This record gives sequence, structure tokens and C-alpha cells, in this order.
Amino acid sequence: MDSNQVNKAQQEWGSLKKEATVFPIYSMRKAWDVLEKEINSLSSNTNKPNNDSIRWGKIDIGDITVLDPRLGNLILSLQYTKLSIEGIQSPPTSMIVEYIQACERVHWILDNYRKLAS
Repeated sequence: MDSNQVNKAQQEWGSLKKEATVFPIYSMRKAWDVLEKEINSLSSNTNKPNNDSIRWGKIDIGDITVLDPRLGNLILSLQYTKLSIEGIQSPPTSMIVEYIQACERVHWILDNYRKLAS
């Protein structure tokens, strides 16, 4: 990721956290969509990661395969947490912001793996 992409990512995550106060559920869904799109775009081959490979933390990044079960569990728990939060009548904004921050942390972990692959 070059510096322009890093700045763009920082601005995107920052704006999602700001939007969470006005549009909490939309911001949460958007954060997950951004993360999911990133996970799906990591693989350079046609085998996109599925839930089984993610559960075991097996993610293809360029020419390398990352095996990190903790990362896989974190990604899946974010997916299920999103579904749980959507089921709450009026979730607290702080919960949404924390969720977006967790998505942002996973983004940076994936970015660090991407840098290793380069």
C-alpha cells in the first residue's frame, strides 16, 4: 500500500467513526463491507476465501498463504457481532464505534500481512 492508499484508508475509517453518531447501523454495515471487500480482494488467484478457510485463518495474499487462526476467529466474530448488533432495537453508538474500530484493526493486520507479501 502506498502512502496515498494509506491516507485514503485512514480517512475512510475516520469518516465511518464520525458517521456512526448520525447513521450508526449504516456505518457499521459499511465498515463490514469495506473489510469484506478487502478480504475478497487479497487473493490474486480465483480462489476467494470462504468461511471455512477464514475460520482456520488461511488467507491467500498475493503469492503467500497466511495461516493465522486468531485472525480467522476475529474476522468471523466480527461478522457474527454485526448480526447481533443489528438485532438490537437501538444499539448504543459507543458499541457501533467500537465495532468499527475492531474492523479497522483487522484492516491494519491484513495490511501488514500484505506488506510482508510484497
